[in-house]
Order: sequence, then C-alpha cells, then structure tokens
Amino acid sequence: MATHIWSILTKRKSLWVDWVYDYRLKGKSFWVCKMPANCSWSWRMLLQLRPLMRDHFRVQIGDGRMTSAWYDSWSDVGPLGNFISPRRITNAGFRLEDSVADVFDNGEWLWPAAWWDIFPVLIQLDPIQLSPNKRDTIKWKDGNTMLEVSASNMWQTVRHNEAEVDWSKLVWCAKCIPRHAFLMWLIMRKKLLTQDIILQWDLSRRKNMNMMCCLLCYENHDSHNHLFFECKYSSKIWSTVRQKVGMEDVDPKWDDVVGWLLMRVNSKAAGMYVSRILVAATAYFIWQERNSRLFKNQLRPPEQLCQVILDTVRYKLMGVRLKRTDRVATLLQDWDIHDDGFEGG
Repeated sequence: MATHIWSILTKRKSLWVDWVYDYRLKGKSFWVCKMPANCSWSWRMLLQLRPLMRDHFRVQIGDGRMTSAWYDSWSDVGPLGNFISPRRITNAGFRLEDSVADVFDNGEWLWPAAWWDIFPVLIQLDPIQLSPNKRDTIKWKDGNTMLEVSASNMWQTVRHNEAEVDWSKLVWCAKCIPRHAFLMWLIMRKKLLTQDIILQWDLSRRKNMNMMCCLLCYENHDSHNHLFFECKYSSKIWSTVRQKVGMEDVDPKWDDVVGWLLMRVNSKAAGMYVSRILVAATAYFIWQERNSRLFKNQLRPPEQLCQVILDTVRYKLMGVRLKRTDRVATLLQDWDIHDDGFEGG
C-alpha cells in the first residue's frame, strides 16, 4: 500500500495513477484530499495510511516544480500546511496548488512580511538552491537517515521491532518443516489454546472446565508444560523418539529439551539439525493427537504416533541436501536411508 502512495506522489507513468489524479484528487494534494463516503476499500486504506506515512516521505528539492509548497514534507519544519491555513494562503495571493518553485525566487521566499511574525517557524527555513535541470525526488526517511524508497526499507521502518530472542534459530531454519516450525513458535510464546489459557481468559468457564482433563492421559488440565512432555502419554513418546538423536539423557520436560537444544543452537552438524526437526515433529503430532481426541474423538496409541513422527523425520531427511561426510553417512544409515540420493551442499 505504501508503494502505491509513492506511485501517486511521484506521478509514476501508469493508467491507475492517471485515473487517481483525474477522478480522485482532481487537483488537490493526496495528503489533504477528503475521503469519499462511498469509495473503494483500497482507496480508503490508502487514505487511512496517510498519518503513518506522511513523515516518512521526504522530498529532496531539485527544480521545485513537482513538490507542493504547502502539503509535501520538503523541510525540517514539516508541511507548511500544518500551521498555515488554506485561507491565509489564498489571502496572501498564493494558490493551494503552488509548488516550491512558485514561492521561492531569486534566493528569497515570497512570504508576506507579516508571516514572519505570525509564523516564527518560517525563520528556520534556509534558502534553497533550485536546480533547473534536476527533478525533485522522493526519499524514505527512517529516523534521521534518508533511504531509497523500497518495500524493504518501508517494512523495516514501520514494522514492530523487538529484540531477537535466543530461540529464534532453534525454531526457524532454512530446512525446517514450516508447519512444525510455526507450531514451535507458538509453543515458545505460550500461545497454544490449552485449558489453562482458557481459564485465564474467562473465569466464568471455570465451573465447566473443572470437569475437563488432559485427553492424552486423563490427568490434570492440559497446559504447555504438561503436553510437552510431562503427560504420561507424551512422555512415553518422547522417551522413545529421543533415542534416535542422542537425547536419551534429556528429561521429558520442555524447558530441559529447549535448554539442551539452545546449548547447541549454533552447531551446523547434521545431527543437530535432525534433533531440531525431531523435537518440532514430536510437539506437532502430540498437539495434533490432542486435537483429534478433542474434536474428532479419534485415538492413536503412543506406539503408532512414535512411528508417524519417525517416518516424518525420515522422509524429510530423504529430501534434504546434506554434505557428504562419514558422520552424515552414519546418520543416514541410522535412519535407514541410502546415501546414493544425496548431493553435496
């Protein structure tokens, strides 16, 4: 949406931009045109983005002919229209459509003398240097930095930024199984809709929820820590599959599993990669089993679920490219995979 705004401001050559100027703006600035009551969703969204985007689109003056003197951001004081009303502009003999070149001549601003007293902020406007052979250009302002206008720069500026968490590399990697990684992300943030979360949201449900229990072991409410992997059902699954990746000594507790992985998160060994996708697959299918029992009344014994988890990891390894090393060859043999189908990488 922001790139569409940039297209309008720069009058990019396109049929849509021409249509916007003829039928939407009709000689008015994009920044101050009114929102029609019956406009389309896309146009409404563009207009609603104006407060967020206006300070970021900064004009670098060339010949000054494409820049609105009143409504574009071309100086440090911001758009002049923020403090000079349309009536004062027209009463002073200017037009609302005037460009910067129209209000600057021979190295001086053409304001009425009274404006210097009425609007002291105009004193901060330094004389500009118009370049007749250079067009005005629009830059993207990120703090005090002027950047080229691009979707990447826009996104990095307006998105919500948080400090990177230590488990990000544990969840996201180039060779992960996307749906498993997404569930891992939810688990790490404690965002799964388990019974303990529901009780926190709505205390009125507590009376009905008290009769509910974990559908995997029928003991206690299901929670993140209980499901992964303190529940008797999930603990049995974890105790079985962990042997395939050398995690026999890791207790069936989520914090212990994550802690073990975090200590090795920067390792590029193939074995660590397998450990990550195995933990993610185990969590994914336990959560899937929990939901199948809750919503479909379908049950699978832990032995069957263990086989599903191991088969899923094995199939993933069959399709991933790993370096040809003796250690990788041994790992593939442990998963009953022939090395012939693998390339170096």
